[in-house]
Amino acid sequence: MIKKTALVLLLSTSLIYAQQITPGNYQARNETELVEFEFVLPPKTYDFTSSDLLVKWHVIMFDLLEQSTGYTPNVAGRTMAYVNLAAYEAMLPGHPEYQSLSGQIQEYKRPEDYDVGEEYFNDATAVNNAIFSMVDKMFATAPYVWMEKVWAFKDSVNGVLENQLDLVTYQKSKNYGLAIADLIYDYSKTDGGHQSYIRSYDMNYLLPACEACFEIHRQADVENTGPLHPQWINNRTFVAENNTDFGIKPKVTFSKYPESPFYKMANEVYEESKTVNPGNKKYVIANFWDDAAGFTYTAPGHSFALLTMVMRNRTISLAEATEIYARLGIAVNDAIICSWKGKYKHNLIRPVAYINRYIDSAWEPKLLTPPFPEFPSGHSVQSAAMAEVLTATVGDNQEITDYSKFWVGEPRKFNSFWEAADEVSISRLYGGIHYRDALDQGQDMGRLVGKNVLEHLKFKAD
Repeated sequence: MIKKTALVLLLSTSLIYAQQITPGNYQARNETELVEFEFVLPPKTYDFTSSDLLVKWHVIMFDLLEQSTGYTPNVAGRTMAYVNLAAYEAMLPGHPEYQSLSGQIQEYKRPEDYDVGEEYFNDATAVNNAIFSMVDKMFATAPYVWMEKVWAFKDSVNGVLENQLDLVTYQKSKNYGLAIADLIYDYSKTDGGHQSYIRSYDMNYLLPACEACFEIHRQADVENTGPLHPQWINNRTFVAENNTDFGIKPKVTFSKYPESPFYKMANEVYEESKTVNPGNKKYVIANFWDDAAGFTYTAPGHSFALLTMVMRNRTISLAEATEIYARLGIAVNDAIICSWKGKYKHNLIRPVAYINRYIDSAWEPKLLTPPFPEFPSGHSVQSAAMAEVLTATVGDNQEITDYSKFWVGEPRKFNSFWEAADEVSISRLYGGIHYRDALDQGQDMGRLVGKNVLEHLKFKAD
């Protein structure tokens, strides 16, 4: 174990970037500038032998998600899953009470050579280097200025650990973390999403054409691209039972006639948008959960931010933290795949196209419309999966203060992960980009994804 003197030395370095938040600095930066997550958070001293190591790495990764080219929600969720899987697998030799996910998640086999035992092993060193190596591999498009932070943080933590450990323990643990990262990265290459940050569309994919079908709306879409990741439906889920859309389909049959249930559902979006105006609560909620790629952490990153803000205020063991983060990553990754199966199976028209065609040709949604089909709501699916998993592993009635969108306004506060997930879901109606059916059934899908992660993966050894 690391002595207390090491912690004192560590905290005397330049590893703490936070400053005290004040009411006037929410708008101190705008979304076009380089944003450090901790700019608006209260100060904190970190113990990098604990869950604080994961907290700080995630703070850095949030900026990478925001600043790296090609980091769509799909790519972001996938990346966070594999990074945290590597962190979990890297700490195992020091914690015989835990077991590998080898043989539990699809197609992952961990060679027996990796069962090195706990002698001369330090979990913090292994985890620090495993995360660094995965981040270095998976954020290939990150700007130089942000990768400087990655390398500097890794070196800072390694420097302190090396001074407090004997040479054999330090070197064995460092090499083990790097070897685990290589193993997990090679595993990730076979899931169907390898290097998906390079191109988010498929020129060979043609959207079906029909009255009820999704279409690219160049003025309303958030990206000037073709349908986003249409082949994501073929990606490998971690949990075999999540390789499905669960048979969830739209409950309201498409119709263009004013007395039809579908018209009324679309008209709800239209009428609701009239109540969403700059400065009011609905407008704030819509923008707070916008999570568009290119200037936010994306929706999966926002889910990780909720956990990170809780963990920042509640230090736990490093081993326990790696389990929680790994569960969340697996759930979010699988949730996105499931939602994409539904989206490209049903190819349902977005509100902006329907309303412009049948209700009001001049109407515009409050948020830019994403370039992929409407049903189900991906925000609703992944946030419900998040809430299902974190409620079970972190706890219900969990107070959360979400500072992650400081340029939008004051931090939002929630009493549970489910309260946050419910607001995530309704925000898409306020933004004018989803019908209510996609929200409700999206949450149903996310719950099922989360339950499968909880029921079919066993992290603790017998």
